[in-house]
Amino acid sequence: MAKIVPPMNFGLVEDGFYRSAQPSELNFSFLEKLNLKTIIWVGAEEPSEILLSFLDSQGITLHNLAPQVSLNPHFPPPYTDSGVVPISDHYHLPPLPPPPEPLIIQSLTLLLRPSTFPTLVCCNMGRHRTGTVVGCYRKLQRWALSSILEEYRRYAGMKVRILNEQFIELFDTDLVSITAEQAVA
Repeated sequence: MAKIVPPMNFGLVEDGFYRSAQPSELNFSFLEKLNLKTIIWVGAEEPSEILLSFLDSQGITLHNLAPQVSLNPHFPPPYTDSGVVPISDHYHLPPLPPPPEPLIIQSLTLLLRPSTFPTLVCCNMGRHRTGTVVGCYRKLQRWALSSILEEYRRYAGMKVRILNEQFIELFDTDLVSITAEQAVA
């Protein structure tokens, strides 16, 4: 009998809408039980080849929204002949920026289509990028900001990114258009 193991940071957002880290081979039997139609990939890097093969074998549509540019304009860090340039004897990277606004809008537009459900939104670890998409989705649902941020923090753990929380708070929900098909569902 196959083991049924959910992906890391797996959670039910609402009926037919799930979130998680990138599923591995260990999680495939679990995913089969969800009868997914769609996976929305919001990771900063491309999904793994084994995941792509699984999706193909299951007939699951992948919407790969991975950006094609570096996420952190400060990376790689400046180098000297002796290595990384230290700042005050310590090396500090500036904080990573939140996901690009067009990625969030495209994700939410897909999530508002009943034809994509059941769906899974995921990124590498299922924390920040996935959490930002879910946080902005909660704004569309008119959740209180304190509840949205509590849910984001629950999945981010000790690695909360203040810039992501600020992005969620300031996200303009009017940028996401709801069609007649979406309003009926």
